[in-house]
Amino acid sequence: MKKDSITELAVLPRLELCGNSRCVVEGLKGIVEYTKGKIKIDLGKFSVCFFGDDLYINSFTREGATVEGTIISLEFEGDA
Repeated sequence: MKKDSITELAVLPRLELCGNSRCVVEGLKGIVEYTKGKIKIDLGKFSVCFFGDDLYINSFTREGATVEGTIISLEFEGDA
């Protein structure tokens, strides 16, 4: 792996999925959509959509957010 590739990986957003009830998202740019059934998060070059039941953002900071609820599926949009 080239040195540039390692640097690029260090600035990419990070998602940590804990079962189907919690996901920690780091490196977000903003919230695009927020409903109980869908949360769409802007990650810069792409976005991630969480689909499920009773979804909510438990914590939100400059560094990231924690999505909780019953996560049924994830969908990525854009160029990764």
